[in-house]
Amino acid sequence: MQNTLFQPLKIGPKLARNRLIFGSHTTNYARHHLLSERHADYYAARAEGGAGIIVMEEHIVHPSDLPSANALLGYLPETATALATVTERIRQQQALHTSGQAQGPPLHKCLVLVQLNHNGQQAASDHNQRELWAPSAVPDVASREVPKVMEQADIEAVIGGFAQATRYVKQGNADGVELQISDRSLLRQFLSPLTNQRSDRYGGSLENRVRLVQETIEAVEAALGSEHILGVRFCADELAPWAGITPEQGIEIARLLTATGRIDYMTVTMGSIFSTHMFPFHASMHTPPAYAAHLAAAIKAAMDIPVFAAGRIMNIAQAERVLAEDQADGVEMIRALIADPLLPGLEQNGRADEVRPCIACNQGCQVRNVMNVPLSCAVQPDVLHVTPTLAESALTRGRHTANVLIVGGGPAGMEAARTAAQRGRHVVLYEREETLGGAVRLAATGPGRGELQFITDYLQRQIEQLGVEIHTGTAVTAEMVLAQRAECVLLATGGQAGNGLLPIAGRDLTHVTDVRRILRGETVQGQRVVILDETASHGVLSVAELLVSTGHVVEVITEDWYVGRDLVASHDIVPWMQRVLARGLVMTPHTTVTRIEPGQVIVTDRFRAGERAIAADVVVLGVYDQPAQELYYALKGQVARLFRAGDCVAPRRIEQAIAEGRQIGEQC
Repeated sequence: MQNTLFQPLKIGPKLARNRLIFGSHTTNYARHHLLSERHADYYAARAEGGAGIIVMEEHIVHPSDLPSANALLGYLPETATALATVTERIRQQQALHTSGQAQGPPLHKCLVLVQLNHNGQQAASDHNQRELWAPSAVPDVASREVPKVMEQADIEAVIGGFAQATRYVKQGNADGVELQISDRSLLRQFLSPLTNQRSDRYGGSLENRVRLVQETIEAVEAALGSEHILGVRFCADELAPWAGITPEQGIEIARLLTATGRIDYMTVTMGSIFSTHMFPFHASMHTPPAYAAHLAAAIKAAMDIPVFAAGRIMNIAQAERVLAEDQADGVEMIRALIADPLLPGLEQNGRADEVRPCIACNQGCQVRNVMNVPLSCAVQPDVLHVTPTLAESALTRGRHTANVLIVGGGPAGMEAARTAAQRGRHVVLYEREETLGGAVRLAATGPGRGELQFITDYLQRQIEQLGVEIHTGTAVTAEMVLAQRAECVLLATGGQAGNGLLPIAGRDLTHVTDVRRILRGETVQGQRVVILDETASHGVLSVAELLVSTGHVVEVITEDWYVGRDLVASHDIVPWMQRVLARGLVMTPHTTVTRIEPGQVIVTDRFRAGERAIAADVVVLGVYDQPAQELYYALKGQVARLFRAGDCVAPRRIEQAIAEGRQIGEQC
């Protein structure tokens, strides 16, 4: 396949060093609503790793919009100084990375752009206690809040805000701006009949609905000048054909927007207020790679400016395929470069197996919510800096200085082994099962969850290349650990099936099983299956999907208000519901199981008196695991440097397991 991705690309007046965009996304790294030192570290790492274009987190253009507590406010005069600091850091980092390279094509700089946005109806009034602004009084699907209908003065104020923010971007020495007309965007809301029900010059016909966007582009271009880039991020399909922008209308709108020659590039996306799970930064592992590339292809065929494809493009092979098929001139990657900023350079140099893979789990990187936590990554404990590669760590390892014993070959144990071995330690790892991977490998057996295994496969390759001594199929005892006389012992023994928060009478009956046993391949005898869902976790709901997909009649019982609570944050809830409801899954919320009896479970609705029976040939317990900590307590007080990590501390997620493994590996 032709190596097109790493060829330079002319975008308006500037030349990008390659065709890979690190797209805009919320980080919650702001300090006083300005770019911070964290932003500088974060973006500099992606520039060092080889991204051709970086589009910084959205900057809000007007005080009527405050979508999150840590939003960057592009209308603040201090924006220019903060941006100049981050931009300079990016260019310094790139210069350090490329200095001394005497071979290859001429080196071009990483272009730095700033996304400008007003969220309109898709913002939140909680943060600034004022009304939302929108084209019409159409409530947002998520919040159900009714916005204020924008008056002419409001429209002019927002256009002026875009222009003023552009001037600050220019003063901050960035290479240009990107206008958000996509995921959460007032500009898109004016374009779409879903949200624009106006009868004035900004509503009705397409010519009127596109007017605000055109006036904004004109004002931004005037403020920006001819030596900077003006790009747009555009939703070409709202997935709401009854009223929203369709692919055919998307082509027409794109033609209208580019006809004036003011736009230098367009990134094409999919999804709107009724389909937020299809936003490029949200699409989970159940969504096919490059799922929106066909929209970019249709728009690329209709215009002459560079077009970028977005949406689940996770590696260089997928990116090159999009370019080879002439679907786009470049691609956007976000989550893949969060997981490993060195991805472009490693894959370009034939070292793809060293790339820490994104598993599209949406845990850690999805931070635009009420918690306002800083962006993190389930598979990458440090997203702010570049992690040394195996080749780089080999230069500093030197002689082995300590013996490290690790019990447990899940993500916590393997990350600790990798980190300690990189630091020159002699590491011995024991795993009770015949294969490494722990609970993550088990979870990967669920329907559509196979990408979870990418991270355990990566960690296994890493520790094998680092020379970690691995023993599988070995149950470790306290006597074995003590006999090894290791200087540092880490227990990463994981979790085990527990009894749940409340004991359930009848749980020991022969027709009762649990989620772990089903995922391991246990045959389910009987047609009628009842799943007791205490955790609302992906594992339980994977089992529900697995069983209903194999012809069983399945009912999920939960005390929650609805089934699938844990899938909301990871943007899996809508596609999961679509899949399982089509197969007849029965969901019974706000219901407590009081006891299990042969052939049935007895339940009580939390809001109605009285018991009722539900027929069940098989009962599956989806209850909270318990830490496997017997070995820890057997060794406590007998080993000077004894650590625990992951689920044997408390059963949690991949992110906590890998982070704790890294931390302990750095201490051993």
